[in-house]
Amino acid sequence: MKYRYFLPFALLGSLSLSASAATTIKILHLQKLAKVLAIWQEAAQQYEKAHPGVKVQFDYLENEAFKAKLPTLLQSKDRPSLFHSWGGGVMFEQINSGVCKDITSAISQGGFKDTFYPAGVQNFTYQGKTYGLPNDVAPIVFWYNKDLVEKAGVDPTKIKYWDDLIDAVKKCQAAGITPIAAGGKDKWPLHFYPALLIMRILGKEGMQAAYEDKNGGFASPDVVKAFQLFQDLAALKPFQKGYLANTYGESAGTFHDGKTAFHLMGTWDLTEGRADSADQKGLPDEKLGWFFFPEVKDGKGHANDIFASLDGWLVAKDAPKETVDFMKLWLGKDIQSKIAEEGLFIPMVKGTAEVIKEQFYKQIAQETANSQWIQIAMDQLLGPDTGRVFNDASADIAAGNIKAEQAAKTIEKSWQQNKQ
Repeated sequence: MKYRYFLPFALLGSLSLSASAATTIKILHLQKLAKVLAIWQEAAQQYEKAHPGVKVQFDYLENEAFKAKLPTLLQSKDRPSLFHSWGGGVMFEQINSGVCKDITSAISQGGFKDTFYPAGVQNFTYQGKTYGLPNDVAPIVFWYNKDLVEKAGVDPTKIKYWDDLIDAVKKCQAAGITPIAAGGKDKWPLHFYPALLIMRILGKEGMQAAYEDKNGGFASPDVVKAFQLFQDLAALKPFQKGYLANTYGESAGTFHDGKTAFHLMGTWDLTEGRADSADQKGLPDEKLGWFFFPEVKDGKGHANDIFASLDGWLVAKDAPKETVDFMKLWLGKDIQSKIAEEGLFIPMVKGTAEVIKEQFYKQIAQETANSQWIQIAMDQLLGPDTGRVFNDASADIAAGNIKAEQAAKTIEKSWQQNKQ
């Protein structure tokens, strides 16, 4: 799955403060946005002023370099105190290898844990112990072009079930409108469909059972059903011409150029998608709307069970005792509200949605606050190997290369080989 931070702000390779003090809190991050880094620096300076002898050091690595170098760094003397995490299978590996610190007791003191949305904290909890905290969330939703859906006679506010979406696709096609944009070349945009259908059919407990390889695991009849529904959608040819050769950016540009009615994508589409359009402005707010991925009739999942890119932080073994104390300031409501007010992303701290000015971020943040389940991308939940298999199977289903049952069996076989 693609991860975020595409805004065209000036880049800062590393935001480092002097590390000459006796105690240094080292934070390894992926953040490139200058406005975010400036707010982080403000928090660091505020903490240092109140705690003489303690320095906060922010170190940047690009996404792929981070993934490649982190395992070695975590085993070295230069181990960071805090490091970026998407949770899921990679996090479980790190915890099981003994490089993470249990902070359950530390974040419970003074009710700090309760300042976050519970669903976010759950994603950094393993076997009843919490090893980190959430930072921000980017839910995946259906974006729509108001002009095109009106022309097609579709009312997106009435798309509550999967069958309603199928009807909308058919109405768009009847009106000569391409229904959906998709970046098939990158594969991860297509994996949203079966992943969300699995969520809507299985529900939270069912997804956990599949993860634990119960009830047939990822080859269960319910998972096959999810892939079958996606296969049925793909058979309607709802995507733009040549979508299997289009990247995410190209598909986002297609939608924001007004050439398709819908685009299933994360909240980052408001910035990156618009930037990928021909005029680099995309659809204005007044022509744009959104709704949650629809439910499946008789399914156990709910519309506000959120599928999202969820960023957070894990505390490393032997991190200075001041690390969690700094997190209480850095991830506290005051600092996170500044980030929310700037419209930089949706923080996972309660009460921050109130200060968001960007209308879509605000609406989605308010819904996120009421969600009981945030599911991360399958290539994070299942780890990189099985996650890649899931993405490949999704693209193969869309292309008509394999059938639903084969896709499910392939994923389950990989999961049997790679599960923790």
